[in-house]
Amino acid sequence: MRTAWPAILLLLAADAASAQFRPLRFDDDFSAQRQECTDTRSACWKDRPIADSVRLSLGGDLRWRYEYAGNPRYGLQPQDKWGVLMQRGSVFADLRLGEHWRGFAQLSSSFTRGRAAGPAPVDENRLDPTNLFVEWQPAADGDGSGGMRVGIQELQFGSGRLIDAREGPNVRRSFDAVRAYATRGPWRVDAFAAAPRESRAGSFDDARSRSQALGGLYATHTGGVTSWEVYALYYDDTAARDVQDVVHERRWSVGSRVFGGHQAWDWNWEVVLQGGRFGDDEIRAWSLATDTGYTFEGVAGRPRVALLLAGASGDKDPDDDRFGTLNPLYPRGNYFGDEATLGPRNFFNIHPAMTLRLAPQVSLNASLDFFWRHSTRDGVYAPNGMLIRPAGESRARYVATIASLGTTWTPVPGWSSTTVVAYARPGAFLRETGADDTLSFLSLSLQYRF
Repeated sequence: MRTAWPAILLLLAADAASAQFRPLRFDDDFSAQRQECTDTRSACWKDRPIADSVRLSLGGDLRWRYEYAGNPRYGLQPQDKWGVLMQRGSVFADLRLGEHWRGFAQLSSSFTRGRAAGPAPVDENRLDPTNLFVEWQPAADGDGSGGMRVGIQELQFGSGRLIDAREGPNVRRSFDAVRAYATRGPWRVDAFAAAPRESRAGSFDDARSRSQALGGLYATHTGGVTSWEVYALYYDDTAARDVQDVVHERRWSVGSRVFGGHQAWDWNWEVVLQGGRFGDDEIRAWSLATDTGYTFEGVAGRPRVALLLAGASGDKDPDDDRFGTLNPLYPRGNYFGDEATLGPRNFFNIHPAMTLRLAPQVSLNASLDFFWRHSTRDGVYAPNGMLIRPAGESRARYVATIASLGTTWTPVPGWSSTTVVAYARPGAFLRETGADDTLSFLSLSLQYRF
């Protein structure tokens, strides 16, 4: 068996060369592979006919990740002795029945060892479906198409600032959802109603949240120099947590994103406005995120330099009848970086970054993040929305300076490896509220998709 493994992996790697993997595996593109299998009559791992008008695709992924954090969360969490070892794997089956019907099932398993405080909800899930849905598509009319998915599914829209599958942590995020979509020309429109699934550590024990619900419309127009999106979302949480109480939160979000590129320039800008009720308080919140980059085409390594400017509102006065803290809903887990210590609420930051191609398969990225509080009457939050430090008596704005350096290596199709080192120095606010230790961070990861 040991001698068979290299041959198996080489076969899978050759098979992966013609497949186009996507962040959400049910979006994988196997059209090039289908043609290759037809031409060579070789075994098809991804798009195999098993009966008349019935095709089956099989695949999965494996990820091993090691993390070590010195003074986790600036000294507020217990110190891990040797670091944390994480393993995540999944397998899926994609069954196509004729032109109209599809069934997709993906099982995932995640384990973590070494965390001094014990595994977090995003660390372990022994075995549960991340996707288990049925999809129907009508006959395409040449200029457009559409469909509907019903069941457990991962959701990801735009840049993942509000709704994301949460790739960074060990356990990805899924929803019980009904999703309808339609495309015509440069347009795609999605309408959905969903509830997040609560991740539990056992096997087949995840369940739909009884307190949270999400629904909305999301429209995307692509093509030309600039593409853009507009969306409207409604979020309901009957057990939202305030600093002192549990309240009913009913929040709507309207937003727009413009993204594209021209010659050496590229951009990705997004704005969100929020309203509704947080208990008895009226919600008035907002966020703005910009990413503007320039690529030096004629320079070795094609360096891209970028400036990211972003901010999100905080609550200006906890004693009035307005609630100003942004709720980013279900954002990506590593929102500001792989160290994942700060979340996108009550902040503004300046974030210069650079990427450089060291070799055809190796890229390097470096960044600095200068992080402030937007409101001095509000605290700072973790990526999952948990309050890290309340405002207390501190009126300092500056939270932290975070420096990060990372590399990504893709030796062969399907395989990728990343290394990240980060250093975070607490600013005046964290020091004044008792989180005064400097954080250091190292992560090593290896991922394989087939």
